[in-house]
Amino acid sequence: MDESSKPFLASNGNADEDLETVQSSAGYSRKNQVIAWRTFKAQISIVIVLALALGVALGYNSQQIFSAGLTSKILNGLILPPGEVTETWEHNLLFSQSPTAESEAAWNDLMPIGRGFIRPPEVTPPEITSIVAFHQLHCLHAILMAYYATEENLGRVLEGKGVNPDPQLYGTRIHTHHIRHCFDYLRRAIMCAADTNLEVIDPTNHTTDGWGQAKKCRNFTLVREYAERWAPNEDTGIIT
Repeated sequence: MDESSKPFLASNGNADEDLETVQSSAGYSRKNQVIAWRTFKAQISIVIVLALALGVALGYNSQQIFSAGLTSKILNGLILPPGEVTETWEHNLLFSQSPTAESEAAWNDLMPIGRGFIRPPEVTPPEITSIVAFHQLHCLHAILMAYYATEENLGRVLEGKGVNPDPQLYGTRIHTHHIRHCFDYLRRAIMCAADTNLEVIDPTNHTTDGWGQAKKCRNFTLVREYAERWAPNEDTGIIT
């Protein structure tokens, strides 16, 4: 046969084998791709699961740290009170009676050395500041003193004796503007702390006095110790 009449791709005995080899290679390649893709998806899934687990763990740990500080936890929508001390409150007449040497000594013992004024190292530049809790106690004591001074003067007026001229009644001067300041200051303090301890209501009169019920509180002793550690002076006692 003339060379020019031969087909361009002449068939031979190996053609079918070559085709099978190509098909086999293609099939093997596709199989590898499927395996590789499935492996990749599995790895991605594992990474996602680990990331979620880590996120949950970090979130829980952060919440624990967050809740252990001055901020409260939230349970069923209720903001729980901060603090680690459980106290059961009972009425202590020393802090509500007409001032006496004994009751004033009790009030004085609430105040730290330095009367709540501190110069903490955290403040830059160092300057004297006041811890709010002790300012609040100071205001409450001032209102107590003003109340009993007014009660005594009212009694004197009713008896025809006139107002007590002593400007230092009960050992302290009571200024009206000071008492007004204290009323509003304590209002803001109560709203600021917004104590969310729960008190059981008396089923008979539908009221509560708060006594005899456990409450979660901050450790006042630690606050007092902190105040004394950074006190700028040795002053003691409560003043009005």
